[in-house]
Amino acid sequence: MRLTGLNFDEIPRLDVPLRFYLTAPFFAVVVSLLLIWQGDYIWLGRWMPASLAITHLVAIGMMAMIMIGSLFQIMPVLCGAPIKIPPLPLILMQAGLIFGTLALSAGFFGWPTFGGSFLLLALSLGYFIVSLLRVLIFKAAGQQTRMPIMLAAIALGFVLLAGLLLLAGYLWGYYPVPGKNLTHLHAGTGIFGWVLLLIMAVSFQVIPMFHVTPEFPRYWRIALPVMLVIGLVSIVVATLVQVSFYFSSALIAGVGILYSIIGLSRLRARKRKLPDVVVSYWQWAYSCLILGCLLMIAMPIIPLPQQGKAEVFIALTIGMGFVLGVIQGMLLKIVPFLISLHLQPIAMANPNAMMLLPDHYSLISRKQMKIQFWLYLLGMVSIVVSLCYPPATASIGLVMLLNWLWIGYNILTASSMFYNVRKQMLAS
Repeated sequence: MRLTGLNFDEIPRLDVPLRFYLTAPFFAVVVSLLLIWQGDYIWLGRWMPASLAITHLVAIGMMAMIMIGSLFQIMPVLCGAPIKIPPLPLILMQAGLIFGTLALSAGFFGWPTFGGSFLLLALSLGYFIVSLLRVLIFKAAGQQTRMPIMLAAIALGFVLLAGLLLLAGYLWGYYPVPGKNLTHLHAGTGIFGWVLLLIMAVSFQVIPMFHVTPEFPRYWRIALPVMLVIGLVSIVVATLVQVSFYFSSALIAGVGILYSIIGLSRLRARKRKLPDVVVSYWQWAYSCLILGCLLMIAMPIIPLPQQGKAEVFIALTIGMGFVLGVIQGMLLKIVPFLISLHLQPIAMANPNAMMLLPDHYSLISRKQMKIQFWLYLLGMVSIVVSLCYPPATASIGLVMLLNWLWIGYNILTASSMFYNVRKQMLAS
């Protein structure tokens, strides 16, 4: 782990990331109920109202919510520059994300809410993107982390712009390019630009730090994001000139496979060989990314009647298997790490309070971690079973409900312990 550029002096209050982390289980409950209600209708294709609603509830309400919350902590620690948003605008920004996402998802079922979602998501996400880019351009250090995060933020800007154009097309009939091409750009830039670039940037730092692995080689830390950006730019070009996306998708999928193989090799070479649930999360997540990317490359040889079902399976494998798998695993490390980080200044100012510092496993126990991980694996099994037997699709929602309620419980108990210990440390 390279410690250059790390800065622990300007970290925000703990409640800033926690409010975003604790919002994700709420959206997971909504997604779970939709999966239970709609069942095997989602396998009819990713253009179905239920599929579109679930996709955006997961992408914004769960993935983006946790990633944005994490960036408030990542930026001062890895780049030495905090994202400074005053309390009231921060509350309004998160409220815009919550209600904008709910309005967008309701619109897919025919509710007249697209107009409200257009305004709320444009203002909230737009405000966050501008705030993040301002810090990255003018204040951030730590070049090896700063650049991938900046590329991810720019990709998020493209995702937002494409999404707003799609909403404008529905509301006012304005499509600068054919709607389906714009949808491919929106989805591809979202999962492989904003999400994958940010996961890459963070993994280059946290895998060596938390798991005592060799560093990612410098040439791969540069080459992987560059190749991914080339693939994303080719998608933009394909959208504008209205040609096939296949070769662009295959290039991006190849980068995803290469990144996963390198990540797995780092984890195999870790110095600390003790069992670790978070290492297992990374290994399964990388495996899901490899499977999803291989299926993307193989799409032309999949029979046409099965391609819609295959697209849904790819989305579930990469979205829930890889992205949410990484997020679940990282929460098990980040939440205890942040709690310890916020208690250390009190302990340093008062040596008598040092003995009260909680161990990471007293914040989220090994048993709690294992239960969370096994629920995640059960969710992956339910996806495969539902692919083979669509009437079982409701089981995905049921397992997801249990999984994310448990995650919410883990975060709540850890944060409750933080406030109790902090009170004791200040009184000692």
